[in-house]
Amino acid sequence: MDTDYLKSLENYSSFTRKELSFAISEYGLNISDSMLKVVIKKLLESHEIARVGRNAYCVINNSIKEYCYHYSELSCEVAEIVSNNFPYLDFTIFELVQLNAFLNHQIAHNVVFISVEGDLCDFVFDKLKERYPGKVLINPTNEIYNQYWCDDMIVVERLVSEAPRGIDKKWHTRIEKLLVDIYTDPIQKETFSASELPTIYEDAFAGYIIDESCMFRYAKRRGIENKLKKYILKNTDVKFRKG
Repeated sequence: MDTDYLKSLENYSSFTRKELSFAISEYGLNISDSMLKVVIKKLLESHEIARVGRNAYCVINNSIKEYCYHYSELSCEVAEIVSNNFPYLDFTIFELVQLNAFLNHQIAHNVVFISVEGDLCDFVFDKLKERYPGKVLINPTNEIYNQYWCDDMIVVERLVSEAPRGIDKKWHTRIEKLLVDIYTDPIQKETFSASELPTIYEDAFAGYIIDESCMFRYAKRRGIENKLKKYILKNTDVKFRKG
């Protein structure tokens, strides 16, 4: 089945399964509900559409794309060490220089944040400390972080339950998680000027596909869902696809 029927949905801020089914039928094809699920799965896998919320999708085009970040050698090395020593552990990695895609004032010195599930922070900290002595902190306060800061430092933190997992690799930090953490994580918030925060959200929503349901579900887990939503609506030009 070709996908020319997607042209009728290109200008939609978002569309539902029902609207996709209607677009396909208008193109002269009739499919069952079960077949529609298969079509959606294939369209997502081929990156022709993307999920922007619960039962909400958009067509991917040249003006907006899926978020992709190429991690530093250090982050990949940390991920390999943790994966090899704790093969069943859920963790995510975020590094400060990821924010440079959205900042006017670029971050020159990197810090790697690894968020670890459950009560295994101590074990991961001990393992990384063997490989990177003097460069690993665990759940630091802002004061401790600033006192011991060094370039390419590694910070081990506790992973919030039900945090979004990466798409290509589970340890990658999705843009939805990034946009929540920079608002609520006290250390990350200190690394850039508060005046740049609105621009980060505007550039992220203008340039990348954001799964708003995923983002605000995670924000709810962090206890800031309504606060974050109000901040974005009040301080930015962002228009949510899901309203």
